[in-house]
Amino acid sequence: MTEICLTRNATSLLRDVEHAYAVGEKVAGLKPVFSQGAIDPFRVFRSHRVIANDIVEGEDVVWRAQLDLLLGALSALHIGGLQAEGAEIWRDPEGEFVWELLCHPAVIAYYERHYPSAPPLLLRAAGDRRLPDPNRSQWQAELEQEGFDAAYRPRLLDDFYVFDTHIDEFSRVLEQPARLEGWLTRPDRWQLLEGMASFYEFALDLDQYLAALEFPMLRGHVWLHFAYWFGNGGARMEEVALWLQNAVAHAAADESIDGAELGEALARLRAPQRYPLVLIEQTAEVLGPWLESSGVGEQLSAGSRSL
Repeated sequence: MTEICLTRNATSLLRDVEHAYAVGEKVAGLKPVFSQGAIDPFRVFRSHRVIANDIVEGEDVVWRAQLDLLLGALSALHIGGLQAEGAEIWRDPEGEFVWELLCHPAVIAYYERHYPSAPPLLLRAAGDRRLPDPNRSQWQAELEQEGFDAAYRPRLLDDFYVFDTHIDEFSRVLEQPARLEGWLTRPDRWQLLEGMASFYEFALDLDQYLAALEFPMLRGHVWLHFAYWFGNGGARMEEVALWLQNAVAHAAADESIDGAELGEALARLRAPQRYPLVLIEQTAEVLGPWLESSGVGEQLSAGSRSL
């Protein structure tokens, strides 16, 4: 099979990103789901929350993880401007499968309703030339501005790991707050606590990065890239976000973490009124399904009513 390369004609920075995220490997790993009639993508990419005690196992776990990682990689490439010149990459043979995957009804349901994530909606809108002109113009202006690459690189060049575990895998732990309470009493809880501390340190770093960033579109894109982990992925992730804020005391036992500072950072990272508001306002129509299913639209409406 020909190796996928979406960034052949892009900047060296984006080529580095594609390599760091191993996009070709993720695409190759997903081929069996969409290229063999014996496998049902709707079963693989179902919501495991619909039926009580539904457990995702076997190859489905691998395929879902590959999809999560691929969507994250495409988000990082989009933020760096891969589609800014009209998204011709999706018309090339190497990008055609990725585009068809992104637009497959089972995959759309996965990121629009089951596990709400905004970046794929922006990816599709850019590919279909549906991004609003003000958004596209401001995004392009930032991409061409001196200092953009240096601002982008620290947060998007490398994917995020917690205690040697990818954030997508760590989320499988975070999505079960009731079990976490039990795990925290176990003798081997220190590994989990170290993982939590690593996640909290990442949150503080991300909050400081976004607060100092002078590129509004980049700031909004980066916030959307990580929004799911801070409570903006539907009711279950909202529960996780609240649990994380309540569990700050466990991690704050590590003297390197200030509990009050961390709690404030987590609250800021969850609030759509702060870092991503300009981008969300410009692309509200495109982001409509995510605004509804993630709960962010309700948060924004509640914020407006309180003014």
